[in-house]
Amino acid sequence: MCSPSHPAPPMTEPAYRFGKFELCSGELHTEGLRVPLQEKPLLLLTVLLENSQHVVTREQLRQRMWRSDTFVDYEQGINVAIKKLRDSLGDSADRPQYVETIAKKGYRLLVQVELVEPLREKPKTNNTATAVRNDMQTGAGRIQLVRKRWIASLLVTAFLAALVLLLVYLQAGRRTAPRIKSIAVLPLQNLSADPEQEYFADGITEELITNLAQSLPLRVISRTSVMRYKRTTEPISQIARELGVDAIVEGAVARSGSHVTVTAQLINAAEDRHLWAQTYDRKLEDLLAMEAELSREIATQVGSTLGSQHEVEPAMLRRVDPRAHELYLKGRYFWNKRTDEGGRKAAEYFRQATNLDPNYAPAYVGLADCYLFGQPPTVSPKVLATNIKQLANRALVIDDSLGEAHATLGLLAQNFEWNWAEAEREYKLAINLNPNYATAYQWYAEELELTGRFDEALEEMNRASNLDPLSLIIIKDTGEIYYVAHKYDRAIAYFRKALEMDPNFVVARVNLGLAYAEKREFSGAIAELQRALQLQDTPDVLCELGYVYALSGRRQEADTVLRDLKVISQQRYVFATNYALIYAGLGDKDDAFGWLEKGYRERGLLVGLKVDPHWDNLRTDARFADLMKRVGLVL
Repeated sequence: MCSPSHPAPPMTEPAYRFGKFELCSGELHTEGLRVPLQEKPLLLLTVLLENSQHVVTREQLRQRMWRSDTFVDYEQGINVAIKKLRDSLGDSADRPQYVETIAKKGYRLLVQVELVEPLREKPKTNNTATAVRNDMQTGAGRIQLVRKRWIASLLVTAFLAALVLLLVYLQAGRRTAPRIKSIAVLPLQNLSADPEQEYFADGITEELITNLAQSLPLRVISRTSVMRYKRTTEPISQIARELGVDAIVEGAVARSGSHVTVTAQLINAAEDRHLWAQTYDRKLEDLLAMEAELSREIATQVGSTLGSQHEVEPAMLRRVDPRAHELYLKGRYFWNKRTDEGGRKAAEYFRQATNLDPNYAPAYVGLADCYLFGQPPTVSPKVLATNIKQLANRALVIDDSLGEAHATLGLLAQNFEWNWAEAEREYKLAINLNPNYATAYQWYAEELELTGRFDEALEEMNRASNLDPLSLIIIKDTGEIYYVAHKYDRAIAYFRKALEMDPNFVVARVNLGLAYAEKREFSGAIAELQRALQLQDTPDVLCELGYVYALSGRRQEADTVLRDLKVISQQRYVFATNYALIYAGLGDKDDAFGWLEKGYRERGLLVGLKVDPHWDNLRTDARFADLMKRVGLVL
């Protein structure tokens, strides 16, 4: 911030004070805090400050905000920049306090602007400086100064020439490599008058990510990570560094009835420089075709503008009822909330989409995923597995190129059928069809982990993390590999990292508690699991708390949990393995094996038998080896 109490270094840019804000050295401040502002909104603000309380036309803004050789949809670009500026200022188009829209003309800054002169450093006075000044007062001193400058200029020129030659030499071996190797699509802004259309903007963002991932031989960041930047004011360069990408796509969606407008722009992240932008106006029934066209155009720009020789393949389009497509977008919106209520709503929207358009394959995959992770409370695993398999296979009959459907079948083969070879085959097929699908790598890593191939599991999980670096579940699952490998301190570091990002991420808190328990730090373990139970009161979390009570010798509390689970089972399905875990912790082997056998008959959660520390108390029993063999884990 520029103020008399904080002198700025010598500078030529003016500093402005307006309202509760100050703009100094290209940074916006308010009340001592920096307000992030991207390049275009910053340029727009500067022009308004220079013309305070005067109308600035859109043509004036265009000339200042873009170079003449830049191909951009200026009208939409200005609209997006104005919205971002107002967001940063806390302003509103309807009731403006700072920026007023002048219809058909431009914009005007409403507040008074004060030009603040930053304090400049006073030159230090010393004997040498005095001697130089005295010398410069003579002709000889001036001649000597010119000679020194001339020599210095020659040296600088020679240095720069050598540097250019070095850069040319170093670059010569890189000319065949594409300059863009990774890209992220930031959440498209919802510019519709109706805030309920948020699902629509999110849905188009997700489909654009999917289309680019299938069109380009690049690393395309997954939806989970980019959605963390929704409504962010962070600079593009900072977002790119956090995601580890070379280019960013950002834009906006506006919908009015059956009419849709989508604006997108491609940005060189290192320079925060716009490379290309375009606006698409379509009817709702043409939305899928527009998404494919937009994806192809971005892919082509990445290739042609930045040196890649990749030829973009046109996307395969199928006729889809636009009403079914909209229901699918709503389903994905609620599915991505990862809550019980969101899962129920998502399943209903996916079901409606399949009823409207029985040949819409993605809706079947969405419904299968809802069943995988949002189990209906009264359905047994065996019945559930049959439903999931039918849905995934139905999707593949319609479109056999869906990598997501193969990944779902892989998880089904792993968790319900215990067919480990089939699971691995499906995961590899999913990855081959969609190399940018982070979830396929994540689930494949889990299969490798459960069969004891920890090093391979970490390699696959690292690939998933590379595509989805901010995914909480991938961070947690990385820690889980170390947990089942009995490397508890490494596991704890990952669980804590996930909780730093989201303290309410229940599965990470449960796993942190279990890691403490295996280290025999029972007070910390119980505290974490009690906190998790407050956040999510489910039989699975309650079971883990009962297991730790049992392991720590608190039999009375463990018996209370067993009774509670039996009461809960009268209203909803409770896995038999939940009871078996608590009995294993208590050391009651006969009861533990009795419940494990019931879990085997019901196809319950037995996939962790080979590696999960929960079962360490039972491993020396012959019955355990027999059970592992039947589950296919004696390889």
